Amino acid sequence: TLFLFKPVSAEIKLNGFGSVAVGRVIEGQEFLADFPKTGIYDRTLSIDPDTTLGLQLSSYFTNDFSLIAQAAVHGATDYDPEIDWLYLNYYLTPELSVQAGRKRLPLYYYSDYFDVGYAYYWIRPPPDVYTWQITNYNGVSLLYETALGQWDTSLSLYYGSEESEDNELLGLLFGASVDETWKNMIGIVGTASNNWLELRLTHMQGLIDRQISGVSVINDAEQQFLGLSVNLTFDHLLILSEFNNYKQPDNDVEYNAYLLSMGYQIGELTPHITRSGFKQVVNASNDEQHTTTSVGLRWDVVNNIAVKVQYDKVVDEGVVVPIKGDSKSVSFAVDFVF
Repeated sequence: TLFLFKPVSAEIKLNGFGSVAVGRVIEGQEFLADFPKTGIYDRTLSIDPDTTLGLQLSSYFTNDFSLIAQAAVHGATDYDPEIDWLYLNYYLTPELSVQAGRKRLPLYYYSDYFDVGYAYYWIRPPPDVYTWQITNYNGVSLLYETALGQWDTSLSLYYGSEESEDNELLGLLFGASVDETWKNMIGIVGTASNNWLELRLTHMQGLIDRQISGVSVINDAEQQFLGLSVNLTFDHLLILSEFNNYKQPDNDVEYNAYLLSMGYQIGELTPHITRSGFKQVVNASNDEQHTTTSVGLRWDVVNNIAVKVQYDKVVDEGVVVPIKGDSKSVSFAVDFVF
């Protein structure tokens, strides 16, 4: 019997992004600029904490069926390659699609393009808000997108899990090796936008397992996340906001985080100012609390390159759990896409 196999051809698109950044602390000792990857500036000029290079691949087998992948290297993690996206996407209808594989965990407004510095005017999203130790999930999701009058809307549902051995952020905070598992995550994300207002509401719940130095300290603990983003655009004025609440009811853990930001576009220049904060509801073992005031400038040199400079002032009020203490820092970056 002769078996004939028809070769599968696919249209492939390859895009890239990157940030080359340099900075240092000018007052204080250290500045934790990137919580997930523990990118830390100190009194020595450094290029590592915010420097990133990534590639995005889209392979279209048909108009409805595609493979999406993204890999990146980060200076904060010794430039070891990491896979952020690797999933199949299939359109069930023109408005409804299903995805299966590895994706970004969509807790925050900038989750999907957290590492693409060109996508926002800061050098990095405010670290008081973007404090997640788990940034991805492996699972399935549904995405429904449609227009309702003058509003573009979307609704996404997802389910998945992620294991992180020797987690960078938790290892830094606990001073020991920490293995973290987020499982049975169920989430929903809804968005609505018109020409001047954008709204985003997200909720996730699931279970946590945690081992510190091989000893189980959390097992099947419930966690809940709720986030709201409200962004406004008035001609050249941009007003951005994000508010998050996180709970572990079984362990008496709760925190609130926020950012309020304003930018104004003057030709190719966008000066901006931001206030962000994180506050733990105080219990016997944790009093983490810190705020950051940031002032910066973005210059769009050409249509795919932006140059940025930023000043960050951190006030750390934690006594039991301080996060690197008070600091003042300056940083400079060149962001690009290709």
